[in-house]
Formats: sequence, structure tokens, C-alpha cells
Amino acid sequence: MQKISVHDLMDLRLLHQIETEPNPKGLCEISLSGRMVLVCLGRDKGEVRVLQDEVSWIRVIKASDLDVTCVALSNNGRLLAAASTKGTLNRLFDTLSGMLLQEMRRGSAFERTEIHSLFFCFDAEWLAVTSNKGTVDILSLKDAKRNNMSLPSLSYNKGILRKYFIPEWPTARFMYQKIYNIS
Repeated sequence: MQKISVHDLMDLRLLHQIETEPNPKGLCEISLSGRMVLVCLGRDKGEVRVLQDEVSWIRVIKASDLDVTCVALSNNGRLLAAASTKGTLNRLFDTLSGMLLQEMRRGSAFERTEIHSLFFCFDAEWLAVTSNKGTVDILSLKDAKRNNMSLPSLSYNKGILRKYFIPEWPTARFMYQKIYNIS
């Protein structure tokens, strides 16, 4: 097991230690305003732990069946976005209740994608997702209807098709190029 240590910045006194699964990327996020919220990996695969209000309580959210590779918190700490090793689904959770709020698809279920970052805009109306595919996906969090603009019109009553097509798709996708300097 690995641990994340929380210290008081005034005197560096240890406040809390949280056991996590192996965390080679050092995944951890802290809210920027409002009440203190910290998220990190849980003890088991696919879990994210949420500490709130100066580490007075911990909630465990099952974010995926796979390893979690990227997390982000909204500025007020109320929303948690998480992506797994497969990289096709990004999930949005309420940190207070642990409830799944949205499931947003970015890419094909047949091709793994490495999510590099998840980022909320200041008011948490949009979520940006960057990947190793050279894309930046923009997902609407306030108006979920915007995310289904490219959704194929298929019957939702067919088992696997229902699971694949019901998650929301990005509102917009941007492509970027790698630029190499050769000296």
C-alpha cells in the first residue's frame, strides 16, 4: 500500500495519512475555493477517496472497474471527474453523495486512449479532456443535451448498443499537432 500524507502548512504537523493503491502518477486533487476537499486513489482498483472539511470524513467512490488514471475536482470541490485506463468514458460524481451524475463518452470502445488531463472551467459548466490521440474534447456539464449532437440515432433497447450509445458525447472536439524542433 501507498500513502498520501496531509500536513498542516503552518507547523508541518501530520494531520492525516490515507492509504491508496499504487499511485505512480501521484494522482491527487484539492479544491481551490470553498470548503476543503481532497481526492486521491482508493485502496482498491477503480476507487477514488474523497476527504472533506479538513479530513473529518472520507467517502469512497467506485469510479471505474479499471484503474483510474486521471481525476479532477471543480473549484468548489463539489464535482469529481474521473477517467480510467481504457479512456473511453469520463464519469462525473457529486463528492457529497458519491452519486454518479453523468457519463460522457470520448472515443471508441475498441481503441484505448490515454487521458492526459481533465479540467473544469471556473464555474464547472464545461469539462475539457485531453488525450494521447491529439484531441481536446469539450463536454457540457450544465446542458447535457449539447453533448449528444453527434449521437447516432439507434434503438436504445438493444443490450450492448444501449450501454455503448447512452453515455453523452462531446459538444466539441479539437485536434492539435505535435511540433518538433530539430536543431
